[in-house]
Amino acid sequence: MSQIVSGTSFPAIKGMQAKTEYYIVMCPLKRLSKIFTLDEGQLPVDQRAQRIINEERIPDITNYILDSRENYVFSALTACIDGICEFNAIGESKHEQKIGTLVIDEDAEIYITDGQHRNAAILEALKADPSLADETISVVFFTNKSLEERQRIFKDLNLYPVKTDSSLSITYDDKPDAILSKTVIFGSEQLKKLVHMEKSNLGPRSKKLISHSAVNKASKYLLGNITKNNYESLIPVASTYWLEVLKNMPAWLLICEDKASGGELRDESIHAHAVTFHAIGMLGAFLLKHNPEDWPQALTKLPDINWSRSNQDWSGRCVINNSMTNNRKAAELTYIKIKTLLALELTEKELAIETNFKEARNGY
Repeated sequence: MSQIVSGTSFPAIKGMQAKTEYYIVMCPLKRLSKIFTLDEGQLPVDQRAQRIINEERIPDITNYILDSRENYVFSALTACIDGICEFNAIGESKHEQKIGTLVIDEDAEIYITDGQHRNAAILEALKADPSLADETISVVFFTNKSLEERQRIFKDLNLYPVKTDSSLSITYDDKPDAILSKTVIFGSEQLKKLVHMEKSNLGPRSKKLISHSAVNKASKYLLGNITKNNYESLIPVASTYWLEVLKNMPAWLLICEDKASGGELRDESIHAHAVTFHAIGMLGAFLLKHNPEDWPQALTKLPDINWSRSNQDWSGRCVINNSMTNNRKAAELTYIKIKTLLALELTEKELAIETNFKEARNGY
């Protein structure tokens, strides 16, 4: 006879891990707020099995759902049931015994062990788009777990997290800027030889010159706002620009011809690093705006630049204490120096940045 008088039920599949039963259910998004009512974050650390929720993460995940309404993807939430629950199989056969209904007593406490930020973001997305209500997310339920066991489950689930490399993420992404950069790269045999599509941190033995993430960001500096409405028209612009730059970079061409490797170039020069690609993207934005007809002519002076890391032109800009620096400020200072070396006029803003840089370097 059932011990549960009133509760919540789900169609479920029963499984076994480490001699322990667990259940997988498909939970409508609208029911999440009714199931996960306990906020463990209010408890002392020794009385909970979950980290305190980071409110700053929630808007990003919420926007991901709303912006990817037709193709968002979430992995399962993991939860532990503290209280009475029953699994009622649909039959007696081997397979039928694994399929049935999981009933959770209404007095049971349900703890999210993995996925609290996803859960919170879904609840926020539901407020903005109620049509999500009947869509589902899978939930893995463990039962009869003590606090110590729940803490171990949390630890084990987060034991070997591996964040997807940003270059691979962009390669597999379907956002307009990602489609643009990979279309440009895959459309050129030379660029395919230069760009690593999976790794952002290229080692000394890597034959590739630069990462996809670096080219992607540089292309955003080049083109500005890349959207669903304009990315197709911007693809030929980016392709033409990067191939024109390549034509004026003899060292890059050596890599295309298998006469040099990216690792060798990174040791010696700044133009095999992301920060310089970003700077060259900024340069392109300026040229396309101010010299729309003859911008390729300006790039013919690129071979005359001394790209060596030991060149004092780069010191304090993208080379600090003999190490490469990659951030927006470094890219901007490098871009300004490249403009100067190409005899291009600086804007008032750029002149102010350059003056501040020189004064800071000279200790004024």
